[in-house]
Amino acid sequence: MIRANISELRNGLSAYLRSVRRGESVLILDRDVPIARLTPVEGAVDLREERTDYVLEEESREVQDEARVARLVAAGVLSRPRRGGDIRAIVRGWDPLPGGGLVEALLEMRREDREKGYR
Repeated sequence: MIRANISELRNGLSAYLRSVRRGESVLILDRDVPIARLTPVEGAVDLREERTDYVLEEESREVQDEARVARLVAAGVLSRPRRGGDIRAIVRGWDPLPGGGLVEALLEMRREDREKGYR
């Protein structure tokens, strides 16, 4: 297993991702304390297939969220939290729509956080 602190990871992210694509795992350290692990996804699924246009009733939104979580967990893209928490809250606001991009979504999230007073 490869070990990398946060600054090394930030400076050499592309190289670390190439290692992960080759099957290596990367242990990420924050001041020599392990905080995360990058591992290859087995049976990777093209998430672009998730893109659909749909409108859901509020009561069926929870069912849709759980189904999306189940698909992502089964694909190895997501893992459920070990200490509780509602993972559906993470994917609930995430509806990849045609024409919408990741950068735009992240910028919108940052704007919302600033409006709420988060930094």
